[in-house]
Amino acid sequence: MAPSSTTTTRARSRRARLDRRTIAVCVAVAAVAAALSAVLVAGAVGDGGEATAGLERSRPAPTLSFGRFDGSTGSVADYRGQKLVVNFFSSTCVPCKREMPALEQVQREAGDEITVLGIDVQDTPEAGRAMVRQTGVTYDIGRDPNGTLFNRFGATLLPATAFVDTDGTLLDLHTGALTARQLRAKISATLLGGG
Repeated sequence: MAPSSTTTTRARSRRARLDRRTIAVCVAVAAVAAALSAVLVAGAVGDGGEATAGLERSRPAPTLSFGRFDGSTGSVADYRGQKLVVNFFSSTCVPCKREMPALEQVQREAGDEITVLGIDVQDTPEAGRAMVRQTGVTYDIGRDPNGTLFNRFGATLLPATAFVDTDGTLLDLHTGALTARQLRAKISATLLGGG
């Protein structure tokens, strides 16, 4: 026996209410997610709109050893006595590719006053070498194929740049690409005592 037109109308009406409720619930969930994202992003953005990583200030920089492309090893401890900028990058990180020439420029301008150390994170040696060639950087490069040093510094996203004083104290950690101007300002504020 075929359903009556009244039964069919009621079924359609019920489906329409369910569809409207489903849409309303989805919209409400999306609104809550957007609000939560806005709060999290606002909390991670410092003065001037620059993203900064949460950092316990003035703690010793990790001295875990890292490999180099030539097969030798190094450590942040090798740079004691130097004002050090440690930049974490990867060949898969587009902002890293834009930032590395700025690091090279600032390193050349600073001469012996500042040392830049690049740390290639979770790349194959071939991909890391290609990135270094492509960006034209000449500063020291280390490898962190498992991301262990990256994590020990407290970094969470690439690129990340750490500022380490002459005594090995980690003064600041910045998440996100920096321009040459921003790098100079950060170096002045953290390592050169201008801020």
